[in-house]
Amino acid sequence: MKKIAIGDLAKLGIIDERPNGPIRFLPNTTISEIALSFKDKNIGSTPIVDEDNNFLGVLSERDMAIKLVAAGRDSDLVEAKEIMRTENLAHAYEHHSIDYAIEQIKQKKARHITILSEDKKVINFLSLRDFLVAGLEINKDLIKKQSKIVRLQLLIPTTLIVTAVFMYAFNLFDSKYLYVVLSFALLTIGIATVITAKKDVDYDKITPN
Repeated sequence: MKKIAIGDLAKLGIIDERPNGPIRFLPNTTISEIALSFKDKNIGSTPIVDEDNNFLGVLSERDMAIKLVAAGRDSDLVEAKEIMRTENLAHAYEHHSIDYAIEQIKQKKARHITILSEDKKVINFLSLRDFLVAGLEINKDLIKKQSKIVRLQLLIPTTLIVTAVFMYAFNLFDSKYLYVVLSFALLTIGIATVITAKKDVDYDKITPN
């Protein structure tokens, strides 16, 4: 089964649509301005982009604390480009799978990952928590679908068994046919069980770890 791409999460309603992209700043934005935005928007990290929305780096509260406050620098005089991180950044394209994004976050030891469009523009900025929530929502949807499949798979053999027993009870056909019908029903249940088990494996492949 096809893995769910990061770009599909918003289409499926699992994460919020961001038609204007995530909160982001130009490299010449002062740290004081970014800090105020962090407070107002209740965020702790942001991508830094150029005027064409190309990804340049990431700036977090931790960067501010270590490179600005601890160094005794004035936040009104320091710009994002001076203290932002530009190396070893977690990023992925919208066609990448959820598993890929989570692996990037783990490898880079990051808290967020920048999502890029195919033309390398910043279109989203997601946290590990976003992917965990997405995984829960995907699991809920898959469980509902699987339940419907199981009910449908059991409906046919159950109908056969009930019909066969009813007809046999009223002598509507020979007893030897009852065994044939019951055997076919049991075979159908067995096939349905195998199909369901296979779907469980397929679901695991698209569910983030």
